[in-house]
Amino acid sequence: MNSSKILAQAGGFNSNRAALNFVKTSTILSTVAAFAPTTKRNVSSKRLVENRHLSSLTSKSNYNCQKRVYPSISKSSFTTSSIKGTAGNKENEKGVPVSSSSLAMGYLDENISEPSSYSIPPFQKGDDMLTDLPKGTRIISFGDVHGDILALYKFLQASQLLHPESTITNPIWDGGDSILVQCGDILDRGAEELFCLRYLTSLARQAPKQGGKVILLHGNHEALNANGLFQYADRNGNQEIEVVLGKALDAKRSEGTERWRIQYAGNEPSRWAAFEPNGWLAEQLYSNMSVAAVVGRTVFVHAGLTKDHLQSYGGIEKMNEEARTWFLSKYPEELQNDDGFKFRTVQEVIDNANLRARTASKTMPGCLGGTIGAASPVWMRDYSSPNDTTPKSPFAQKMIDECLSELGDVERMVMGHTPQNRINAALKGKAWRVDVGASRGVMNGVPEVLEIIHKGGENDEDVIHILTVEGDRIPASERQIDAMDFLL
Repeated sequence: MNSSKILAQAGGFNSNRAALNFVKTSTILSTVAAFAPTTKRNVSSKRLVENRHLSSLTSKSNYNCQKRVYPSISKSSFTTSSIKGTAGNKENEKGVPVSSSSLAMGYLDENISEPSSYSIPPFQKGDDMLTDLPKGTRIISFGDVHGDILALYKFLQASQLLHPESTITNPIWDGGDSILVQCGDILDRGAEELFCLRYLTSLARQAPKQGGKVILLHGNHEALNANGLFQYADRNGNQEIEVVLGKALDAKRSEGTERWRIQYAGNEPSRWAAFEPNGWLAEQLYSNMSVAAVVGRTVFVHAGLTKDHLQSYGGIEKMNEEARTWFLSKYPEELQNDDGFKFRTVQEVIDNANLRARTASKTMPGCLGGTIGAASPVWMRDYSSPNDTTPKSPFAQKMIDECLSELGDVERMVMGHTPQNRINAALKGKAWRVDVGASRGVMNGVPEVLEIIHKGGENDEDVIHILTVEGDRIPASERQIDAMDFLL
């Protein structure tokens, strides 16, 4: 049987924002012929009942034994479009999905399929503990982007880091020696994930030429995608990834064929191959990102840090080292099936894809692990929920006090993850919540950024403002939350 027929018969599930739902079909093949062209097998077909079961697989992390839920890939929807993910969607004359943002056209002149277009400077020892900063160093931070290039552009406009000649398709760093920290969750919920990654990584490559720096943090959505969990992916985001990366992956793997896709069982193979450990973007991008970083007197993290995290994981440097090692780790030989010749039945494809997800889960460091409500650095909400008011946890103040004390000369924590109506500080000004839900896929909030001038005050205290797209500089004192009320 030729490879095109195999691709038409080996599939899996597609994902939407609510859950991983299996695509309904009336007739599928129950077995798949051998992939070797010299082998002939009879392939029988039969009608199967649609399978919508989600199995729960658990694994113990190093912290609090968090439970992770994974979908069970099953026999359903064995079609060419399934095995190829979102391939086959209509494109315009420039190869951009018609339902995706036309803004992506601005990058078509670049070799945007190559990992080098998403590279950031290699991580150097000490990059996550930048405590010896010159007086007056400008530190900028903003929260979750979630695949919205318009929101990202507004964040950067407010930050005053872009050259006046910058456009939404051509960023030019003009921040001098400023340090930008993006607090994670660039992926999911939006249609322009790769576009946002290219924009930020371009600035990360430019900034050092002026003495500046861009630090990108892992969020829970980066961790989800690395494990093949795409329940929050936007359909148009899947299209963007397929169109931009799919053909390049086809060309580089399986001798130019699409056989490499089979091992992903139809679960958005281009997305999975891009974001998984040792994937298309692992070496150039994800292995150089951080879980947390100290810049000046501020610690930055996606969701939060506790003293227990620091002690259990061996400190910030150890957490980041383990995340880097994991993203560079290779799957065992039985999961390296780019040629597709190993598989003889549909069930083998399904079992192999499920093993791939379980392997990633079991080897993932605890600092990236967890799920909704978990206590990990990329999932916790003890300092940020409910939004726009005092955290409900009666232990939150004690937890953040102990964590900052454990870190030494650190006065505050900046986090994203939980959307607020505007940037604000809780817990006696120690918990700055900078996720404003700016993505159209979240709540289309008004972009704002946090500015910290290191030792910018008369007595060498840090000076903090919130910056808006309109050019306002709001003093930190106007965004403090007390135990009484928070006036919007």
